Amino acid sequence: MKKYFLFTISLILLMLFNSCEETTIEPEPQFVQVFFKYGFFNELNTFNNTYKKDLVLDGSVTVTFWLTADEQNRIISKANEIDFFTLPDTLEGDTTLMVIDPNPGYQTIRIKNENNDKTVNWIYPLNYNDSSVVKALELYDFMISIIEAKPEYKKLPPSRGSYL
Repeated sequence: MKKYFLFTISLILLMLFNSCEETTIEPEPQFVQVFFKYGFFNELNTFNNTYKKDLVLDGSVTVTFWLTADEQNRIISKANEIDFFTLPDTLEGDTTLMVIDPNPGYQTIRIKNENNDKTVNWIYPLNYNDSSVVKALELYDFMISIIEAKPEYKKLPPSRGSYL
């Protein structure tokens, strides 16, 4: 009986000791801040260190989220490569195409660093013959690939259902 008592006390102390360990990781400084609204309700906001995932039928989930220094450098490099900071503020839609139903609404990419603060908005359908549209969508796809590669994103529940 004494063995079990000592074992139980030891186990409790071990659990208490382990629970006192620091389990949160401090975010890296966000020298490149991003607001990126895409799809219907997905949203990366490193101004607030959050990511909101649209779960469609199950609402949405918002978690603490930030970009590493390497990811920030890659985003700013890609933005500079496509001349993001010289793109028009609004990318015009293609009026000859049928409107998408349901339409995901405005898509937004805002990137801010010490030298620049630029926001580009658009609504579908887009004119894919416009070089500004092609550049913005290249950055759009690039940023989604960074988001979806992160462990924090992979831990989120899958979306259930669709809008189409």
